[in-house]
Amino acid sequence: MIETIAKAGTLVSFIVCGYVLKQLGLFSKESFNTISTIVFDLTLPSAIIVNLNGVHFESRLLFISALAILFDLIFIGLGYVLGKNKVEKSFYMLNLNGFNIGNFALPFVSYFFDSAAVLIVCLFDAGNSIMCLGIAYGLACCVRGHADENIFHLLGRSVLSSVPILSYIVMILLAVFSITLPSAFINWAAIPASANTFLSMMMIGVALGVSLKKDFIHVIYTDIGVRFTGSAVMTAAIYFFLDYPMEIKRVLMILLFSPIAGMACYYTAKLKGNIGVAACINSLYILVSIVMMSTLIIFLSHGI
Repeated sequence: MIETIAKAGTLVSFIVCGYVLKQLGLFSKESFNTISTIVFDLTLPSAIIVNLNGVHFESRLLFISALAILFDLIFIGLGYVLGKNKVEKSFYMLNLNGFNIGNFALPFVSYFFDSAAVLIVCLFDAGNSIMCLGIAYGLACCVRGHADENIFHLLGRSVLSSVPILSYIVMILLAVFSITLPSAFINWAAIPASANTFLSMMMIGVALGVSLKKDFIHVIYTDIGVRFTGSAVMTAAIYFFLDYPMEIKRVLMILLFSPIAGMACYYTAKLKGNIGVAACINSLYILVSIVMMSTLIIFLSHGI
């Protein structure tokens, strides 16, 4: 257990390092854009390729992608019910929904577990990404009254422009048909892939920023409270009702406490919502996720 705690502390220290360097003025908003571009377009796709190359899995595991879609839909529904008007409904629908898997949960899980666990993460994120990068925004647009952009066009554009999603799709298809990539290419991809955990944690630290607005404290804590409660209920449902081995259920339970999808802030801005409140919610829930995911990893890894 001490070794697991030390590993969790190491990851958190990278986040703290990024935050401290930003406070010292060594990192700026431009630095975040640079790091995030490297992560999303190079190190994360490389990590996906390296971890999924040569992996074989049963077709029934594809149900994990459907589970991710279901969980996202539940959070979207809760957001719709929670809001008092169209503006609040669309805000909650975006900022309750989605899991930050690629640049948070994937580095976390891959640091502690083997490639079998990483496969579960990738299958979950395949379904989650579809919701985060198109459908959730399209539904929020419909509720807000800005349904001028076709949801299928939005989804298609998001998928085709996302290197991580394309990497997931290609590697999962290769795994289904038992096709492996050449070792020379994998050896090349392994170099940027090895930097993904470090850069992802640093990126989160640089992005971290909490500014509690007095007028929006109720919205902030309502969003975080409902998100946390919903994740806890879903975790219990997985533990008691999902017919999968405990090794798989353990990973899914950890994923459910991942941070809120980073795209929530972007789409909130597109809908002319309160981006400051969305960013505050996202940053605060990252802190919650660090504590909960580390705790679950420590306890579930030791069968407690």
